[in-house]
Order: sequence, then structure tokens, then C-alpha cells
Amino acid sequence: MVLEKIVVTGGTGFLGERVTETLSTSGVEVLSCSRREGVDIRDGSAFGTWLATVKPDCVVHCAAHVGGIGYVGKHAIEVFHDNVAIGTGLMQGIRQAGVDRLLSVMPNCTYPGEKQIYREHEWWDGAIHDSVLMYGLPRKMLWGLCKTYGPVTGLRSAHLILPNLYGPGDHFDPLRSHALGALVRKILDAQRHGASSVELWGTGTPVREWMFVRDAAEAVKKFLESDALDDPESCSHEIYNVGIGEGVSIAALAETIKTAVGWEGSFVFDRTRPDGALRKLLDGTRFGALTGWSPSHCLDDGIEETVSWYRAHAASELSHAHS
Repeated sequence: MVLEKIVVTGGTGFLGERVTETLSTSGVEVLSCSRREGVDIRDGSAFGTWLATVKPDCVVHCAAHVGGIGYVGKHAIEVFHDNVAIGTGLMQGIRQAGVDRLLSVMPNCTYPGEKQIYREHEWWDGAIHDSVLMYGLPRKMLWGLCKTYGPVTGLRSAHLILPNLYGPGDHFDPLRSHALGALVRKILDAQRHGASSVELWGTGTPVREWMFVRDAAEAVKKFLESDALDDPESCSHEIYNVGIGEGVSIAALAETIKTAVGWEGSFVFDRTRPDGALRKLLDGTRFGALTGWSPSHCLDDGIEETVSWYRAHAASELSHAHS
């Protein structure tokens, strides 16, 4: 089936906005859906009424209540409840409007916390890490909803699991952002104020895989172009890792950002703060074979572009840092 109209939930968010932009370049009509635009997915009935009006061929689900490990821990109940409501509202709306194709994106924290290399067939082989349970479990629940709704409604779904994202437009608040965005802000702020050191949470040893946000958006486009949602063997609520299985420690990441910024200070590690899982790398072999996708941005280049964007767009935030 040729997709002519696609709805992107969370289309004004960090990933969703880039997915909307990327899909629009392929000649498909793409509609963004978010609370900022007046559609709250948590209200499944209202969302279903809106979907029935626009009649999309497919929904690409990017909406989530997300933040870094510190934010998720501080707002655990709100994060858990919001993401449960987003998932149930999404499915209610899709059923009500008769949409039969769904592509969702998921975080890698849906994998068992003790795993280090993430492979699709091991997705259920253990518990989610305690530090991200309140975010990862509701997101993983969406797969169960699709599995439940599918036989009743004819829904075909697939789920792309992404590593940590970064890039222009990210959250840069030290609490709300993932580690990379927080580090960019902290180091630029230290440079601005002439600080000789920056404090980092944890030991600096955890290894994470990072993906430039436009590469992630291109991966979504590549998957939709593969027609896998119309293949009975590929669309039965399958999950696909989108990644290259290469990571960098938080300490090494900080040094890379330090170089991109041109700051000459040092880092102090607060070992009383949680590290989270020690290693998170995605085996993306299946997705690469299906789509031919590979990232266009290396980490150094992506960080340089992110730093440049933040300098150009967030001067007002920098001026209020540490206020």
C-alpha cells in the first residue's frame, strides 16, 4: 500500500518535528498532532474524533512524556501516568477512527536493565532497570496493547527502538535533558562564566549509544519506504533496533563536548548520583538489512552542530543559567 497521508503524534516535539519534516520531503501529506496544536492524545475519544476527520493511512507515534534520569526520578508518578494515558489514548483513538497501520518509536530503556548489547529476541529477558522503570514500562506496554488490539481491529504495527537522541532543538535543561544536552549547557555555561570545573552525575563510566535526531527521522522514513507494514511476516507487531552498536562513556562524551566548545576546565564526578545501567548498545543488524539505513552523522560532527545551534538559539537560556 502506498502511504498518502501520515499523522505524526508528538509532531512538535524534539523527534516528532524532525520526523514530520523528513517525511514531508517524500511527497506524502504529513499532519502533526500534539497538545500544543490542540489535540491531547491522552483523551482517546477526542483523539479518535480528530483522526476520523483527517483519515490517515498510518500513524507514526513519537509522543511521550520524557526526560533524563534525574527528571524521571523526580517526576516519577507524573511520567508514569502520562505515558500510560498516552498509550491507551493512542490505541482508543486508532480503534475509533479505524486506522490500521501504526509505527511507534520506543526508547532503549524498554530492554532488560542487566543487558549490555540489546538484541530484539531478548527484549523480554529480564526486568527494566529501576532507574527508568516509570518511563520504560509504560512505553513497553504499548506493544502489549498493539498485540491485544491487532486480532480484533486488524491493526498492523511495528516498533522502532532508538538509542539516546541528541541534536539541535533538544532539551538543554540540566534536569530535563538526557546527558548530552545537559553537558552542552553545563560546559557552555562554565565557559561563559569562567568556571574552572563542571560537576557531572555518577562515575562517568556508563556507556551509551547516541544518535543524531535527523538520522533517527531518516530511519523512520526508510522503514515506511520498505513497505514492511504491508508484509504479514514483518508487521506482526515486530520490534526493530535502530542503531550501530557503538557507544561512548559519559566521561569521554564530556571530553568531546569540551573540545567542541573550546573550554579548558576539568570535570568533577558526583558519585552519590545514580549511573543507571552501565552499558546500552543496540544491535541494529535486522533493521539495517531491511532498510539499508545507516547514520549520516558521526558523533563529533553531530556535537559540533548541536553546540553551534545552542549558541545561536539559546543565548537567553545561557544568560539565566545558575540564576
